Amino acid sequence: MSERRAGILHGEHLLLGASFSPSERTGMLRVDEYAAEGSLNTREALLADLTGCAYLLASGANAPAFSELAFAGDVLGVGDARFEAALKGDGSLLGAPLVLRTGDHETVVIDATGVHESVGAWVEFLARAKDARGNEAFPEVEVEDASEMLVPLLLLGDLSGEVLLDYLHNGDGLPEPGATRQLRLDAITCIVTRLDLPQGTPAFLLLVPPGSARVLWRSLLSFTEVTPVGHRALSSLLSRILPWASVLNGSGPVRVPREQLEKWGIVREGAEFVGGRALA
Repeated sequence: MSERRAGILHGEHLLLGASFSPSERTGMLRVDEYAAEGSLNTREALLADLTGCAYLLASGANAPAFSELAFAGDVLGVGDARFEAALKGDGSLLGAPLVLRTGDHETVVIDATGVHESVGAWVEFLARAKDARGNEAFPEVEVEDASEMLVPLLLLGDLSGEVLLDYLHNGDGLPEPGATRQLRLDAITCIVTRLDLPQGTPAFLLLVPPGSARVLWRSLLSFTEVTPVGHRALSSLLSRILPWASVLNGSGPVRVPREQLEKWGIVREGAEFVGGRALA
């Protein structure tokens, strides 16, 4: 099995007795669960490898315009990160992935909920869309799977911030909720995003260079308060934390009133996004 399909941390997961299943969209393996996985305790810290979930990079001169059309949440500045609604043309809710503006012409999209396959396929479909004349709607944007670029790790739980602070030096601090920063975790330079979760549960997304992923994975698990968690349990946990995840049962897009989407903070004013006019 190629490392690309298995993921950089495949061997580490095998040591923990993990079982796997492939992504229908990419073929990448994701961890379903670990042999000794018990009940989840967000009072400490849970560590998940998000390889095999929807993990896409939109890049190019048209990337900001594409992201503003594809996602209905706040217009992001560089360094911003938000959960944003992904709507079908009829205004129905497909999902609400985490969208990160990592550069002037780069946006990262990550979804680890039970609808991540649909979200990933929809973003890729929109990137290939054509206008009424048959021309590419976004000729200067490329959407690609980012699994071989940086390894996505999620650290979630009340003690996750304390764990990460142990790696920081020279007065560095953690990002504010909804912000992304480049930080050195000891000697490893990572992109670190602090998720702005509705219930205030501390959570951090770490995008780690592939050559350092094993070292950081083992280092994080050396903390007694850090427990590895597979995607099955993580998806169930996210369905309780993220209010929109509970209405997305995997049977397809669902109709949600605009007022509710606004209450969740995943849709912005106006209608200049896919599904906006139908939603109005």
